[in-house]
Amino acid sequence: MEKETLYKFFDGKASREEKEVVRTWLESSPENEQELFREREFFDAMILSGSTKAAGTEKKSRPFYRTVLFEAIKIAAVFAITVACGTYLYKSEIRKIGEAMNTITVPAGQRANLTLPDGTNVWLNARSEMRYPAAFTGDKREITLDGEAYFEVTRNADKPFVVQTAKCNVEVLGTKFNVEAYGDSEDFCTSLMEGSVRVSDRKNPSESLVLAPNQQVSLINGHLQSKPIADFDLFRWKEGLICFKNMNFEELMSRFEKCYGIHIIIENPKLTDYVCSGKFRISDGIDKALSILQKDAKYTFERNKDESVVYIK
Repeated sequence: MEKETLYKFFDGKASREEKEVVRTWLESSPENEQELFREREFFDAMILSGSTKAAGTEKKSRPFYRTVLFEAIKIAAVFAITVACGTYLYKSEIRKIGEAMNTITVPAGQRANLTLPDGTNVWLNARSEMRYPAAFTGDKREITLDGEAYFEVTRNADKPFVVQTAKCNVEVLGTKFNVEAYGDSEDFCTSLMEGSVRVSDRKNPSESLVLAPNQQVSLINGHLQSKPIADFDLFRWKEGLICFKNMNFEELMSRFEKCYGIHIIIENPKLTDYVCSGKFRISDGIDKALSILQKDAKYTFERNKDESVVYIK
């Protein structure tokens, strides 16, 4: 890291791009954090020593040994002040970075991919919202999620990664997993592909489970229940696909509701036991999906005036 950039950052004159460079560099390793601390001390020492310069005849008339002693005392004093002030200012700067929160919201029928400050890769499904800090500065890497997301977490044993949802928290060190936790739905499900995660109920923290790979956990009637993952194609929403295999029609309509942000009312009683398999591109829209399904299921559908509700007849 160029010292000039760090000093501009300390002096509050860094541009937005330069602040981003410092943040990325800071998160890349603990050694960089220590270097930033040392440079902050040096920066403060230069300011303090510069403000106490005293040119004049008194200094010239002072005996050499007294000058040396005076300078040594001054340097020691500056250093002591720097340690106190530098530590506070350093932590203050880091805290300011960490307190800056980013929010990303994905519209209905779309998805998004992004990389978090620690290098963790995240896919967000339709109608999902995630909040995360500009830098992970504490002893945990915490984000909040309302919706569905797939995580590939960068391993850091010293800073567990925590996904906070309205119903449960998911804590990991480094792994690949999927979390479904829409705020407007009673459903909660975490599915683990690699590594290990601990899922705990926010209302009852003692209710927790540790998952092994290829397992998923759901919150049912206030209790966490795990089972093997039956169909990995369900997570191909990252590729823009809604996949279903031997799925009940009502359950499929529920997935459409989450994806497209629309309410579906099934008025055809013959569809209660209808089971279907297939896949659709999310970008094709719900009307095309329903049009294809109706060829086999034998139903009609229509929307209300504001198109927020679909009636299956």
